[in-house]
Amino acid sequence: MLTTAPHAEAATPTASQLQQLKQLPRAQQEQLARQYGVDLDSLSTSSSDNEQQNANTTPETPERIGGEQSQSDNIRHPGKASSQDDDTLKPFGYAFFDGKPASMASVDDLPLPSDYQIGPGDTLDIQVFGKENQQYDLTVKRDGNIHFPKYGPMQVAGETFGKVREQIKAMFEQRVIGVDVTVDIGAMRTMQVYLAGDVKQPGAYTVNGLTTVTQALLASGGIKTSGSLRDIQLKRNGKVIEILDLYDLLLAGDSSNDVRLLKGDTLFVPARGAQVAIEGEVLRPALYELNGPTTLASAINMAGGALPEGYLSSVSVKRVTESGIQQFSLDMSTSKGQTFTVKNGDDIKIAKSNDALDDAVVLRGEVVRQGAYNFEPGMTIADLVSNAQRDLKPTADLNYALVVREIDAERNIEVLQFKLGQAIDHPNSSDNLRLQQGDQVFVFNNGIDSQYWDQRQSAKVDKSRLNKKTSGDTYIDAETGAEVQSQTKQNESKLAKKLAERDDEGERSLREQELEPIIERLKDQANNQYNAAIVELGGAVKYPGVYPLPANASFEQLLDAAGGLTEAAYLRQAEITRRQVVEGRLTVRHYPLDLNKAIKGEGPQFAIHRQDRINIKTKPNWHKNNTIELQGEVRFPGVYAFERGETIKDVIERAGGLTEFAYPKGSVFSRERLKRQEEERLKMLNRQLQQEISSLALRRQTSSAQYTTSPSEALSLAEELQNAEAVGRMVISLPRALEGDDVANIMIENGDKLYVPPKNPVVSIMGEVQFTSNQLFEPGMTVSDYIESAGGTKQQADTDRIYVVRADGSVMMPNNSFWFSRSQKQLEPGDTIIVPIDTDYLDGLSTASTATQILYQMGVAWQAVKD
Repeated sequence: MLTTAPHAEAATPTASQLQQLKQLPRAQQEQLARQYGVDLDSLSTSSSDNEQQNANTTPETPERIGGEQSQSDNIRHPGKASSQDDDTLKPFGYAFFDGKPASMASVDDLPLPSDYQIGPGDTLDIQVFGKENQQYDLTVKRDGNIHFPKYGPMQVAGETFGKVREQIKAMFEQRVIGVDVTVDIGAMRTMQVYLAGDVKQPGAYTVNGLTTVTQALLASGGIKTSGSLRDIQLKRNGKVIEILDLYDLLLAGDSSNDVRLLKGDTLFVPARGAQVAIEGEVLRPALYELNGPTTLASAINMAGGALPEGYLSSVSVKRVTESGIQQFSLDMSTSKGQTFTVKNGDDIKIAKSNDALDDAVVLRGEVVRQGAYNFEPGMTIADLVSNAQRDLKPTADLNYALVVREIDAERNIEVLQFKLGQAIDHPNSSDNLRLQQGDQVFVFNNGIDSQYWDQRQSAKVDKSRLNKKTSGDTYIDAETGAEVQSQTKQNESKLAKKLAERDDEGERSLREQELEPIIERLKDQANNQYNAAIVELGGAVKYPGVYPLPANASFEQLLDAAGGLTEAAYLRQAEITRRQVVEGRLTVRHYPLDLNKAIKGEGPQFAIHRQDRINIKTKPNWHKNNTIELQGEVRFPGVYAFERGETIKDVIERAGGLTEFAYPKGSVFSRERLKRQEEERLKMLNRQLQQEISSLALRRQTSSAQYTTSPSEALSLAEELQNAEAVGRMVISLPRALEGDDVANIMIENGDKLYVPPKNPVVSIMGEVQFTSNQLFEPGMTVSDYIESAGGTKQQADTDRIYVVRADGSVMMPNNSFWFSRSQKQLEPGDTIIVPIDTDYLDGLSTASTATQILYQMGVAWQAVKD
């Protein structure tokens, strides 16, 4: 369409003209509208229609002409799984065409390249301004010319856009003086091309003049997996004018062969050529298409090259031949391996290299940086750990460390022991061991709680505890019944109990846990000829347990392994127990050892053998922290340490004796050992009680004799019995002990408690009496007198089993039997009279009720007979 007349009526602007008009200021838009007789209000409504027409005439993406949209060659039916597993190698490059291509930007908005070839159907937008202002929309005719109204035709078909632009500018410079010219493409031509071969959507497509080979392939849905990516042919007039290798684009980003299409061009995708499989330790495992003779090195480069862990010294190539599968193992470090020619169907696999560390040593345990370190010949411990503060944790044991070294092809190990602190501070010492390739250095824990001692945060003070008055805090000692004034005593007892439970559980030390992998490996490599290279240390050492036997071990080294001797160790004698096979029989022999000389290296050196057991004896009569607690009416109550063999009289004399208010006959003595025994007996009795209640529940109950308490309620009482705490009380006679009686003056033990109460002239009456009370002690009053003072017994009281619990814990049965008399002691202050319940009382009521019913029934029957 040509618009050259400045006063033309009813001129229809093109899309490019409307776009240019919108970019001008509003005043210029109105001026041009008046000049050309265009209504600006109608432009907004007609612009969308024009854009739609241009979209229909010049497709933004290639459009297929006719035919039906065929499905992909890899059809997956609903309900059926894919025939290819995720681990199966897939052909390389075909994913480039996956997905729906995004819409391209409007052609009018794209910059036109200078090498674009003008052809019939293109529209040139020419604007002249300066001395004259004119605009031309000229369409290239079929003969290849554009026709200027004033200047005649000009041949432009077959020329590039850049050259045509220069020709038009030159023509106006020659014919018109004082004007400038701009040339642009108003609308590109549409043309028809053909896609054939192994493409997913073959057929004829309408494309614009900028469409390239890859754009056409994308519009067709891509290439089938049976098609070639390396031999895409562009045919023009029946001849192949260009061959596109998509691997150049996919692997190297080279798009130089991605040329533009012309009218009538045909893209032909032949069947896929030779193909090889590349898998294993490569960057992109896949199936790759070959393009002519290809070396093994080139094939691996197509897969992105080998990964760092790939083993290139033996690359596997499997080839299928007529006689079977032929195997090749090629070294890629040689020219023979690199130039090896691969063929169609070859399976190339690069295996993973060995994970074993090469030229390295490993540092483990209480170090700041664990891991592998580069090994250099002549390397020592001090080269690996040069600074204790910088390289080691605060919990590192500087007196015990190990080097674990593999000594043969079967990976058997030997253990070398050294002092890490000596190796760091004295590099010339024997502890600075010379390392070998593959050695593993273990640094162990010293047992210090660094989380507590090394914390930098200031301790927060509990103000509520500071403001609380603690001077009057008291508690009742459950073992003696004494009222003890102490703030931390309960916490200390709980802590001691917790520690005792932990020791009873036999919890392994941290060192045992750290050594376990080494011990297990030494045990695994033992055989019929050689025992496991381990020794056991027990007794008075810091960390008793099983330890590796280092090469050329000394006795001092083994003590360092166990953390050294404790303060209870007996230095004059230790014992080594050794298992030996003599004449086919296993014998156990014991060898005494002077520990003091062995540590100093004096006397005959005793060699340590595999699986020896070293027992460090404890000093005779060694008991640490033997204490007894005195409570109540002693002159200086508190906790006293004692030596084995001391008696109650000895420790009371050390405490200043008893006060004038003491009541020694009512003393309460508690022993920890008896408490533990009592706890076990309570558990046993509780189990027996539960069994009896369970068997009682199975008995048949009659309608006339029912249980007053159900078995379920009795079981609940038994469960409450489980929570009862043992006190471990032992009945003693403190007055006799203080007089020096050998029987009463018992030898004290660790954990004993003695409570001497003050004088309390009271006798308690409890149980089945009318009123439970505490009566003032009066000499001469009998048990019956005190019971009468409490109102007498109840009807269900068992008067035959009344007993008295003495203040010292002993029990007295009063002389109240009808058949015989027994010697009876007088009551004393602090005694308690117990009147138990008659358990057969309710059963007697049941019997009487049953008898009453029988008599009543007999009377009714007799009355019936008499009547």
